[in-house]
Parts: sequence; C-alpha cells; structure tokens
Amino acid sequence: MRSQYLKTVKTAILAISVLLLGASLSLAQVNLGAGPAAATLPDGTSVPMWGYTCGAVTGTATCAALNTSGSWSPVIITVPSGQDLQINLTNNLVFE
Repeated sequence: MRSQYLKTVKTAILAISVLLLGASLSLAQVNLGAGPAAATLPDGTSVPMWGYTCGAVTGTATCAALNTSGSWSPVIITVPSGQDLQINLTNNLVFE
C-alpha cells in the first residue's frame, strides 16, 4: 500500500515538473532591427525613411513583412493567445 502511494506521489511530482518546465519555455522571442529604408510614392518618387526588419524568431511567434513586394512595409508579429512575447530591438539608425 505504501509503495503504491510513493509511486503515485513520484508520478505527480514528475508531471508537475514537466508542466512547469513547459510553462517557462512558452516565451516567444522576436529580434527586430530598426534601420534606414525607402518608400516609393505612387508618382515614383523615392522617400527616405526608417522601418523595422525581422530577425531571428524563437518559440511559436512569427514575424514577416506585411507587404512582400520588395518596397518598405511594416512588420506583422503574431503570437498564439496566452503566450508571452519578448521583443529585442537593435537600433541600426545613423543620425547625421
């Protein structure tokens, strides 16, 4: 009887440990870079500006440009509901 009780307690402790480990690893991380960019206006004029670019992504997050035509576009970051998100930003802007 006591042996079965100890086995059940060990199994419960193992299950709780696995759940806690899984909860601590549920952090999504996105690396963004802020840097110079250019936008092309409808009349063909190129306008200097700045924007974000997606870098490495860990976890279940995704990061992609909203517009994939090659011109400047804002980035869209998606994360599953209930998951934490950490964004690391690298400033590549040059001020003159």
